[in-house]
Amino acid sequence: MTAVDVRSAANRLSRKLSGYICEPGNAEYAKVVAIDNGRTRTPPAYVIRANSSHDVTLAVAFARETGLPMTVRGGGHSAAGYCLNRGGIVLDLGLMKAMKLDKDKQQLTVEMGATWNDVYKFVAAKASPLIPVGGGCLTVGLPGFLQGGGYSFVSRSYGLGSDNVTMIRLIDSHGTPRTLTAEAEDQHDRDLFWACRGGGGGNFGVAVEMTLQLHAPPAETVLGGQLSFPLDRAEEVIAAYDAWAAQVPAAMAAYGYVGHDVDPAEPTRKIPTFRITPVFNGAYADGVEHLRPMLKLSPIEVRLYSVPLPALEMTIGRSTLVRDRLAYIRSGMIRDDKGWQSQTIKDLHKAMAAAPSKDSFVVWTHGRGKVLKPDCADLGPYPHRDKRYVFELKAIWNDPADTRLNVEWAYQLGEKLSPALDGAYVNYIDPLQKDWAKAYYGSSLPRLKQIKKDADPTGFFRFQQSVDSDFEPDVTPPLDLSPLNRTFLPSSS
Repeated sequence: MTAVDVRSAANRLSRKLSGYICEPGNAEYAKVVAIDNGRTRTPPAYVIRANSSHDVTLAVAFARETGLPMTVRGGGHSAAGYCLNRGGIVLDLGLMKAMKLDKDKQQLTVEMGATWNDVYKFVAAKASPLIPVGGGCLTVGLPGFLQGGGYSFVSRSYGLGSDNVTMIRLIDSHGTPRTLTAEAEDQHDRDLFWACRGGGGGNFGVAVEMTLQLHAPPAETVLGGQLSFPLDRAEEVIAAYDAWAAQVPAAMAAYGYVGHDVDPAEPTRKIPTFRITPVFNGAYADGVEHLRPMLKLSPIEVRLYSVPLPALEMTIGRSTLVRDRLAYIRSGMIRDDKGWQSQTIKDLHKAMAAAPSKDSFVVWTHGRGKVLKPDCADLGPYPHRDKRYVFELKAIWNDPADTRLNVEWAYQLGEKLSPALDGAYVNYIDPLQKDWAKAYYGSSLPRLKQIKKDADPTGFFRFQQSVDSDFEPDVTPPLDLSPLNRTFLPSSS
């Protein structure tokens, strides 16, 4: 369409929406484009702030009419910025936050513009002491988190976030509303329900509402906090942590962190640190007893709290935000039969000591428990349930001139550790990940591709690393960084 035709179509759309359209120069537009990664500020031509499922249907029709590509923004935490695009349409769900509680079934139905902060506040006020299986960072939106699997501090107790989704309302590529459940009459709807619980966000349609299973925890509070050790003890302490974490009960999750923390002896400086973040889903005293082997290793600082889970998530999650800084994320899975190998610890220690930015860090999620064997019958496509840890490398820096230095450092560290890693996590989507589709989806990939073809035959929902993309990054030195700066493949591809 011509520019005039697109403008006319936008004007017609604005008269029909219960939400509204934003364009460059508008304060609301700037807020939507400002996702949690200052490296990515890709400017769309239009932002449609939907306020209902019908608005989403209208947005899909507008994109089809104009031929403009469309991406969907939930909470704005896409690691690669794929929720944005240059010159197309961003469908923002941030106004859609309605929630409804079914106390008898202990289920919460949530619109997909909500963040975990919204959910935790609602549940604390209306459903306490029930808890959802949600994200540790409060500003993360639900749709991408849940469609990618979704690890929670209580996933070892209750499974992945996606395991606790019992219903999805989806607007498909034709603008048709569909209700997806494991028992749906239509096989295609059952297939889509399977695919949308671990097959990655942005692939199969616009999720506008989900129903989440809530859980009654064994205690009103959890034990949480941190144990910190100087990084020059890494080989000793990480090896001891690894052996301990392999045998703790499922109620205990113990995340790991390597980075720079404030020196407790001298608060004006930061020191290289290995930190354990324990979360025990039970009585505080029982949690302390399980932590005793790690406490005997003489950490330089110990902070332990007895607080409701959302309060702990608020405390811990804030530290992972990128905000206006620049970031590049890599990921990998550490197998249960390998754990942390001595050489891997040495390589990590050496690389972190040489990090070009002291804001960069490595963190890993403690897996297995109910992730390995959840209570739900239909497991979805997530392929990494048997892994002991989900490894995330987060390079963070401030000056755009330092982008290549930091990205190449992070990429090379990921490659150095690759013999110890197996696969990657789609919620930490990485435009420079080799063989990314196999790494994210494993043996689920062929079925996901077929479901994608059936549900979206024209590739309406397509981006650089969508399930149906054949993109592969060029990782020969020097690294081609162009995949970091786009959502869609170049038209010549």
